Amino acid sequence: MTFLVNIPNRPLDKLITRLKQDIPENEIEIWPDVKDPDKVEFALVWKHQHGSLKAFKNLKAISSFGAGVDSIISDPDLPKVPICRIVDPDLAVNMAQYVLTMIQHHKLRLPQFNQQQSENLWKPKSPRKGNKVGVLGLGQLGRKTAEVLLNAGFDVSGWSRTLKDIDNVDCYTGDSGFKTLVTNSDYLVCLLPLTDKTHNILNADVFSMMPNHAVLINVARGEHVVDDDLIVALDNQVIDFAYLDVFRQEPLPAEHPFWSSTQIQITPHVSAVTNVETAVTQIVENYYLQQQIKPLKNVIDPSANY
Repeated sequence: MTFLVNIPNRPLDKLITRLKQDIPENEIEIWPDVKDPDKVEFALVWKHQHGSLKAFKNLKAISSFGAGVDSIISDPDLPKVPICRIVDPDLAVNMAQYVLTMIQHHKLRLPQFNQQQSENLWKPKSPRKGNKVGVLGLGQLGRKTAEVLLNAGFDVSGWSRTLKDIDNVDCYTGDSGFKTLVTNSDYLVCLLPLTDKTHNILNADVFSMMPNHAVLINVARGEHVVDDDLIVALDNQVIDFAYLDVFRQEPLPAEHPFWSSTQIQITPHVSAVTNVETAVTQIVENYYLQQQIKPLKNVIDPSANY
């Protein structure tokens, strides 16, 4: 049995060094230089080349290197094996703190004051009054974000595929619940998994339902947002501002209009970075559970794709 690392286009030295602390070096293979494909039974994957796993006919399990699995399940040639994800409490805290920071950045008018500084202008203004935050997606990340925002004094609502019960959070589901949340949110935070039903969910229709002072914060996946619709909504004051940490193409192409918009704050997918130590601990545990033919941890629901 061998352990395959299929994570193209990123440095792997730190990850491989850490894996070797728990897995014998001769059991680790790095795609695409695999000596014996028939020995591969477990694959660690992140944004792999679609079709690159079908050569491993004895593959028994796949682990994502992060919390998301959309780049894995979108592979039309994906072997039908269990898929595990990383569940990292630190990642959830970091995500929640990022969202809180972006909301405060807007409430305190820091983009406006930054522009005034560049023009040598002294124009004091009070913080914005909007205090209602709508969180789309109430999984591990969404729940922690709601908790942190509640503790910071915000009025929090949430929407999810199935109805959740969270103390002090107004929870919604379904189309009518989605509309209720969107129309009443000063800050709309996207933490949804990427599925067929959530692809392009943040579009012109949704922006038209938001208050014109509202702010979009997307920390889920770039494919949730229809880019052109967002640019039009911002240019026409349909909504006020957007904080974007994820994009359809990463790195974001230099010619993309998001770069030049004064109503968009861009960060380079840093809202919640996978902790290598935490991730490897979970990955290695599943590797050995697979060898022992025992149930794996954090297996996704194939019907929900997360």
